[in-house]
Amino acid sequence: MSKGNGALGAVGKVITYILVVLLVLGIAGMVACFALRSQGVTYYVEYGGEQYFSNGDGGSIPLKDGETHTFSVKSLTGGEVNYDVKVVSNSSNNFAFSCNRLIYQFYSANEKTDDYSEVFGLHKMSDSFSITIPKDFSVEQAIELRYGGDIELSESLDKDKAYFVVSVTADDGVVNLWFLFGIDVTSIILNPPQIIF
Repeated sequence: MSKGNGALGAVGKVITYILVVLLVLGIAGMVACFALRSQGVTYYVEYGGEQYFSNGDGGSIPLKDGETHTFSVKSLTGGEVNYDVKVVSNSSNNFAFSCNRLIYQFYSANEKTDDYSEVFGLHKMSDSFSITIPKDFSVEQAIELRYGGDIELSESLDKDKAYFVVSVTADDGVVNLWFLFGIDVTSIILNPPQIIF
């Protein structure tokens, strides 16, 4: 009898331990949710397993050419998010270019001319959105599509800079995702000088 009671007691202790751990994790999750909401964070954008919270630092992401990329928009409370999304020129990487003998700034602080959503095939759904990067696409081609003619750049562009931003806004929050394309994001080569065992 004592062996049976000892085994039941051990199983009871394990179950109690698991329930206590789950309770602590649940409470910690609720505290984190309330803390984020008190700072104005009500939703986040998810892409590639990463979460980007509203009013946070955003993020910089590489996007592969010739593919459609889907982003999820989720509420911290589990409800639906009433959001707006655009692809716009990045004000941090501004430059001049000419088209049809007129000089333009890549970022002009004009909501209409800075909007490249149509160029990237932005498609918004209730809880997600997608953008498409055409195969072998470049920043120059995106600008030519937007302005409807050949362009001439005032300077050469750096492939390591993000010239476009996906901007997701809802309530009083915003998530900015700077993105790179035109680079091979699948081939990262490690070349260490030596390996020590």
